[in-house]
Amino acid sequence: MSQRAQTTIDFAIGASVFLLTVAFVFAFVPGLVSPFASGQESAPVVANHVADDLVQQDLAVQGQPYTLRAPLNLDGADVTLDVPRFMDANVTVTNADGVVASRGPTPPEGASTSVAWRVVTYQGRHAELRVKVW
Repeated sequence: MSQRAQTTIDFAIGASVFLLTVAFVFAFVPGLVSPFASGQESAPVVANHVADDLVQQDLAVQGQPYTLRAPLNLDGADVTLDVPRFMDANVTVTNADGVVASRGPTPPEGASTSVAWRVVTYQGRHAELRVKVW
């Protein structure tokens, strides 16, 4: 009788464990780093920052945040869109009658956009300011 271990079974178990480990690494590691690979993780923060600046400072009536002054001029010198140069932004103010004012290009078809909106008062009526960043 031989004193040899069951090397075929040991090899099969070891190879199986190794292949399962490699498969696990290939399946889950890309998912761990994918949120940081796109370069657009700051888009929601930028959209919210721009919306807050517009409704609380740039477009607001003095001392009354969320109340927009009339006439509304989004292209004015006192309106700044703090958007990094590698991003584009569109700002639109709408009320029940439709679009009151708009600034910036429309997002291209299929673009991944981040949207921030604020409910504001414009000329005594409710309106919505929407900031799209892509």
